[in-house]
Amino acid sequence: MAAYKAARLAKGLSALAEVRVFFTAAAARLVTPASFRRVSGLPVQTSLFKGVRPLSPTLPSGSHPLIPVPHIDEARDRDLVLIAPASADFLAKLAHGLADDLLSTACLYSTAPLWIAPAMNVHMWRHAAVQENVRILRARGAVFLGPGTGLLACGDEGEGRMREPQEILDEVRGFLAERSSWSGRRVLVTAGPTREALDPVRFLTNRSSGRMGYALAEAAARRGAQVTLITGPAQIAPPSVHALRSVETAVEMGLEIRRALPKTDLVIMAAAVADYRSPAPAAHKLKKTGKALSLRLTQNPDLLADILRRRKPGQVIVGFAAETRDLGRNAQAKLAKKPCDILAANRVGKGRGMETGDNEVTLYFRDGTGPLRLARAPKRDIARQMLEVIDRRWFRAGKHTAP
Repeated sequence: MAAYKAARLAKGLSALAEVRVFFTAAAARLVTPASFRRVSGLPVQTSLFKGVRPLSPTLPSGSHPLIPVPHIDEARDRDLVLIAPASADFLAKLAHGLADDLLSTACLYSTAPLWIAPAMNVHMWRHAAVQENVRILRARGAVFLGPGTGLLACGDEGEGRMREPQEILDEVRGFLAERSSWSGRRVLVTAGPTREALDPVRFLTNRSSGRMGYALAEAAARRGAQVTLITGPAQIAPPSVHALRSVETAVEMGLEIRRALPKTDLVIMAAAVADYRSPAPAAHKLKKTGKALSLRLTQNPDLLADILRRRKPGQVIVGFAAETRDLGRNAQAKLAKKPCDILAANRVGKGRGMETGDNEVTLYFRDGTGPLRLARAPKRDIARQMLEVIDRRWFRAGKHTAP
């Protein structure tokens, strides 16, 4: 039943975008590739080795013949990868990076957002192995559409139905509209911690994982913005953005920000920048002497304050405040001292804010409105909500912020 729904879905999608259909061997046993070619208007890809011929062992030395590579040629420059229906088997392939057919190989190659519409028996969906694969994929940013609940083709009832084609079409239509909403806008995001050397093997740092900043960069890129991500040494892989700048220290981050700032519409300072550094790191490893060790530290540049001094008319500036207590009072004091347009304040500590996949943020505004509390949610959801606020209050409203 899900395979027949997929044909209706492909037809609807073809009215919105160019649709390239990839068939698995299992799909071809349920519906015909020809039916999908009729509704999409384009050839259906069925084989990883289509058009590939064995190379001659007598090729001249140094020659490099161009070989058709379907999983790259057809997956390049896509806006979205949608797996519908997605079986339990294919979820496992996606979660564990298997690449034994055309579709799984194309998914590994593609950097486009990945959306998944599961379809399977309710007991398969609830199985611990399947739910673990779902958890892995969600942690990597995959979006799950369903499954729906109801009577299944096998007679069981519960979760497992593929979402209705019209529901998925509405989601894709919204995604494509959002993807172009910030086209032409330039966004600068800082993320992760900084490291300040004490000697060649030791450094001062903090618990920032980079997840919040990366989620914000990813969400801005999804809206179609040209994103520059300046990141300290984070614990996770960065998202695909227009420009990636890797730094280690607060001073290095400040230099990269200054280079990017003049051509930026929106600045989001999500990095957890060290407040202090050693003015003269030891040239060699510090050895134990049996006595107490005193470290002399000097204050790092205040990067947010520097941006506010250099901002140009029309720039929107978002700062962050990580607090362990008195969140509201400390956030309001920071906003008064550094009047950015939005100050995103969050509590940090064991299991909160840093080194976690979710966050709880309160937004304070320079114009005195609010505050606006964003309830605890995955950081990708918090990022989307924050950008929606920015879009509604500044970009969509046509407002410009004066320095």
